[in-house]
Amino acid sequence: MKKRTKKINKMPEEKNPAAKNSIHHEDLALKTAAQYFGEELMPLLGIQGVADYIAPTETVMLEARQMYQDFNYVRKDGVWIHLEFESDSITKEDLKRFREYEAATSRIHHVEVITYVICSSKVKYPRTILKEGINVYQVKVVRLKGKNSDQLFNP
Repeated sequence: MKKRTKKINKMPEEKNPAAKNSIHHEDLALKTAAQYFGEELMPLLGIQGVADYIAPTETVMLEARQMYQDFNYVRKDGVWIHLEFESDSITKEDLKRFREYEAATSRIHHVEVITYVICSSKVKYPRTILKEGINVYQVKVVRLKGKNSDQLFNP
């Protein structure tokens, strides 16, 4: 009688619980090192600044809400044009909201998004750039104030 041998298939790393577990252990080891040696670790890694205290790393945010963008167009090249209409000055909070719209739209639909803010406020130099850390977010502003509406809407 022929002896049957059991064939062992290697599972891909993402489906293999043992592989996931070892990655988790590595993550825990690095987090522990960062916790105890933050003051020494940051300079060793070439990270500027001095750690004041350890901030939370697990952020749980469960929220169901509608993100109402004013208008989106899809260009022939696949890039989405996102329009927002503002009748008052563009605030830092507005720019954060527009950035959130762009990020969510880009991630969900796998597209590039460019935001144009159609601005009718009296502000001469509307805020167009949001700088946070090393990140820079920018919108393009189309100012309606002072333009002849007949010329704008009648070609």
